[in-house]
Amino acid sequence: MTRLPRRICVAVLAALLGATSSARADDDVSEVDAALGRWDVTAATRALADVADGNDKQVKLAVVAIYEGRYADAEQILAEAIAQGGLDGTDALAEEARHYLALARGAQKALGAAVTLTSPDGHVQAVFADAKDAVLAPYLFEAMAKAREVLGTELGVLPDHAVRFEFLDDPTKLAMVTPLTIANIRTTGTVGVTKHRRVVMITPRVMVHGYGWLDTAVHEYVHYLLTLRTGNLAPVWLQEGLAKLYETRWRRETPEPLDPAVAFRLHQAIVRDDLVTLEEMYPSVAMLPSAELAALAYAEVETMLALLRERRGTAGITTLLDRVLAGDDAKTALATAWGDEFEAFETEWKRVTKTRTAKGRDGAIDTPKFKDGDADPDEIGDVFSELGGGKARQHARLGALLQARDHLDAAALQYEKARAVDARARKDPTLSRRLGKLYVELERWREAVELLAIAAAEAPDDANLAAAQTRALLRAGQRGPALEAADRTLRNNPFVPTLHCDLAELATDPVVVTRERGLCRP
Repeated sequence: MTRLPRRICVAVLAALLGATSSARADDDVSEVDAALGRWDVTAATRALADVADGNDKQVKLAVVAIYEGRYADAEQILAEAIAQGGLDGTDALAEEARHYLALARGAQKALGAAVTLTSPDGHVQAVFADAKDAVLAPYLFEAMAKAREVLGTELGVLPDHAVRFEFLDDPTKLAMVTPLTIANIRTTGTVGVTKHRRVVMITPRVMVHGYGWLDTAVHEYVHYLLTLRTGNLAPVWLQEGLAKLYETRWRRETPEPLDPAVAFRLHQAIVRDDLVTLEEMYPSVAMLPSAELAALAYAEVETMLALLRERRGTAGITTLLDRVLAGDDAKTALATAWGDEFEAFETEWKRVTKTRTAKGRDGAIDTPKFKDGDADPDEIGDVFSELGGGKARQHARLGALLQARDHLDAAALQYEKARAVDARARKDPTLSRRLGKLYVELERWREAVELLAIAAAEAPDDANLAAAQTRALLRAGQRGPALEAADRTLRNNPFVPTLHCDLAELATDPVVVTRERGLCRP
């Protein structure tokens, strides 16, 4: 065997050791990235201990700080690393550093002098950009305690840390801390996003009629759980389908029925073979070009996953998630859970869903309205145009004019005349809403109850309407229905002034009574 000169052997050995060291360093960073990808901050922190000092370590330390809500720390770490050099290029690490530096700065700007509260059980941390929104905290904590229990069983995962919720008071702030643009947010009515191991939501206080903020909080919590459960491997369509399916599970056994207008669109899309494809839902349903397409996409995946759960039970959902965690393509995983090819499942879903949505009604898609740019549709234009051009509409419009001038008894008389001359007017939800709320002002409680029930059947999630219904039912002596209406108000907008006064009367727990009396603003 030919012997190599000693100096060559030493050089070769040094090169081999250097390559081994470099490979080990790459492996250490990859281990950190893998842990961060599945939101395991504990594992990421442990793995970082083995990463050599340098830009890689600094960037990953900053990401950990962001995942823990320590935005100022993340900014300081990244700003110093960039200033020291090596992170001003176009390579992946430099791009990552700039991305997270912008996020850290955006989060601090969005939150400002935030108020932070932690739930009594320690499972939820709520951060409010505006102290006025801290009113939301006890209701969020109560809903999330229920959601944690039931969804822990349904989805098979419980976070071992406090889940962070950040409530922002402006839609532009949501764009500052997420990949969404203002146009995305306003077009699809997006009010919540789960990313970087925290839930970011817009407070219902800045919406025209509020929105289903507690269901949205649970919807986003499902996203959070699915990220933990699948190691962040669930695609957008599966995430959104299960989030929609389970968003009301904290308060009812079965999902809410599809809105008639959404059911109509889903039925038409199946008939015309014009569905939003699962691939088109990537990277976000919120980025689809219209509220109609976003609503259709949500309805598609919710009913798909609902059918799987209906036919295969919780075990079917468990199998689906287990297979995704194991690395299966989500369609293949669903097929395994279903017990047949994905195409066979899709065919059955279309057949069942086409039948179930056949009675949908065409109409506008309801999306949350922002106070800073969206008008209240009940306050503009001719709100009685659906009554046609006859006497009912004339009386109703005259009633509206009189009401605007504070001639309340005269306005009520005209509204009643409108109802008397046309059977359609007696069932019209807009007229019923106007007259019912007017009767609340006039303290004609029993008359208000019947009218507000008609209006609420058309718009059960309208917080202002539900609040009026709460007051009328309570004063009419119907405490059970009043409590149900109060719950609807609370789920959509706890900032309705009269709500807490009525909740103080309805509550039986002395602690709750005291809390609600403190919030009562007659």
